[in-house]
Amino acid sequence: MNRYFLLIKFSEIYPIGRIKYAPGTIASLFTCLVFFLLNAYFSIFILFSIFILSFCLSFIAIKIYLEKYGDKDHKSIVIDEFVGQYLALMIIPLLDLENNFLSISLIFILFRVFDISKIGLKSMERLPGAYGILFDDIVAGIYSIIITLLIFL
Repeated sequence: MNRYFLLIKFSEIYPIGRIKYAPGTIASLFTCLVFFLLNAYFSIFILFSIFILSFCLSFIAIKIYLEKYGDKDHKSIVIDEFVGQYLALMIIPLLDLENNFLSISLIFILFRVFDISKIGLKSMERLPGAYGILFDDIVAGIYSIIITLLIFL
């Protein structure tokens, strides 16, 4: 077994990245479910720690994936959606919003609109390698946070 096998599978959130249709959207939905459960049981410190750990591991995993399979944004890399969507959802405990279907759905839709449309994200995608793959989703998450703030404040 390749010594990077687990990191490559992590970058795909295996098997989600291997789904034929809309793996990024499915990864975002998966993230919403994970966040809903984590937010119900853990403090904001733990939630933030999970984000930092996910961010760091995803950067390494994407970099290794690109070294193995070529330097482009492969459809099967979906850990970037996880990180960006998770970041966007962090506004729920920060604003003490209800951890419910409505809040999560709104943030999911905002994130997917920014991520799919790439509004204001084209310059991020031009960053080399793992930076471009990961940071366009981070910025989409930040945009989602800003709109959520405008809605709820």
